[in-house]
Amino acid sequence: MKELEAALQMRVAKRLFVDTEALRIFYGPGESRDANLKHVAVDVFKDQLWVTLWQRLPEKFVNDLKTALQSLKLPSGFAATGAVLMDRSEVASEKDSVQFFGTSTVEYFACREFGAQYAIRMLGTKHPGLFLDHAPLRRWLLDTQKGKTALNLFSYTGSLSIAAAVGGASKVTTLDLSKATIEWAKENWKLNSLADERGDFIYGDAFEWLNKMAKRGDRFDTVISDPPSFSRSKNGIFSTQKDLVRLHVSLFSVVAPGGTLVTSINSENVSEEQYLRDIQEAAKKAGVKFKVDRKVSLPPSFPNSDYLKGFYLTRT
Repeated sequence: MKELEAALQMRVAKRLFVDTEALRIFYGPGESRDANLKHVAVDVFKDQLWVTLWQRLPEKFVNDLKTALQSLKLPSGFAATGAVLMDRSEVASEKDSVQFFGTSTVEYFACREFGAQYAIRMLGTKHPGLFLDHAPLRRWLLDTQKGKTALNLFSYTGSLSIAAAVGGASKVTTLDLSKATIEWAKENWKLNSLADERGDFIYGDAFEWLNKMAKRGDRFDTVISDPPSFSRSKNGIFSTQKDLVRLHVSLFSVVAPGGTLVTSINSENVSEEQYLRDIQEAAKKAGVKFKVDRKVSLPPSFPNSDYLKGFYLTRT
């Protein structure tokens, strides 16, 4: 599997391993022509590998993949003492990660990225806890949030909240519909020795809380929204295909004048053009104006891919 080694050497040459212990070291959809490898991604978290399969692949190929990964020579400071396998070949599967080789743990371990630390978990979970495709956004938050207030919606394990807080935000509000991931976000907060009074953690529905915040006059310098493509709560169903206008009307209601809304989606069913039209319609309904500063981008460890769509917007 020469493509694995070539992908690794590309990342070494581009110095992508500098200042991080977490990196996607192979992204099959964007850098493989092999019929099987193009359905594989490999992430490294310090001394652990997280291997994702998006298709059911032949047993011989999976065994060959295991052998190739066991012999992969990672840069100094990294290792592959264990690897887990996440099978995403079945839509809406309830499966968790399973041991692929070596040893892993269900306990959290700390992983550093750009000076911040994140609690990573390899077993008994569907995701290690850090979305590597949002590394550029975390870098931006670390560089821009000093003295600002931030609201992180659909926060998952709160990695964007951590980046904002480590970057000097005066107050960060973290909101998610899952109690478990809110607790994980609190673990991340403690891991970075951040003061309790600088963080609010809310378990609840984003629309319900945005309405509350708007009514009581809460306004934030930075609002971050990265919703799932589909979710269900006691208040109904949310879909990026149908509800982006409704969502952005609510988002604009809590962005301070001159503040920034970072909005992104991972949805094949919504084109970038439609996404922007929905945002423009929402701004008109909300009675606000904005300018697009730039697009949300993927890091170079996700080559030849544009699945992540989004914008940095300034409310004017």
